[in-house]
Amino acid sequence: MKIFRKVNFKNVLVNNLWLKLMALATAIIVWMYVSGEITKGVRI
Repeated sequence: MKIFRKVNFKNVLVNNLWLKLMALATAIIVWMYVSGEITKGVRI
C-alpha cells in the first residue's frame, strides 16, 4: 500500500489556483486593515 505518491509541483501550483488567489487577496486585505488599526492607536 503506497500512501505517499510523488508530488508533481506543477499540479500543486495549478490546482485550485482561484482559491489560492482569493486566500492571498483576503490575507492582504486583513493585513492592511490590522496595520491601519495599529497605526491609528485604537483604544479599547
